[in-house]
Amino acid sequence: MILPLHFYPYWSVYDHRGEKYCDCSHEKYAIQTLKLHEGEEFTYKKISAPKPLPPEIIDVNASYEGELPGQQGLPSEKKRLPFEPELEQLKNSTLEEFTIFDYD
Repeated sequence: MILPLHFYPYWSVYDHRGEKYCDCSHEKYAIQTLKLHEGEEFTYKKISAPKPLPPEIIDVNASYEGELPGQQGLPSEKKRLPFEPELEQLKNSTLEEFTIFDYD
C-alpha cells in the first residue's frame, strides 16, 4: 500500500532483511501485518512528518561610501573584481559590410 506523503504519521513494515514490506495508515494494521508474519522477524517503525528547516538568518551590515542608498554595499564604479578583465578598445573588424537588396 503506497500512501501519499501528506498523510502523517504512517507506519512502515520491514522484513527480516530490513527491506520495506509495506506502509500502513494505522499502527494496528502494522501490528496485524507482524502477526500474519509471526516468526519471520518482521518489524515496523512510525514515520512522522518531516520537521521544517529553521529559517536562515543572515546578518548584513551595509557600508555607506557616499553613494546613493540603492548602491549600499556594492563596489564603486572604478574598482574591479579580481576576475573581471580590463576593458579594451575593440579591434577593427576585418569583415566587409554589404547590403541586401529586396527585389519584391
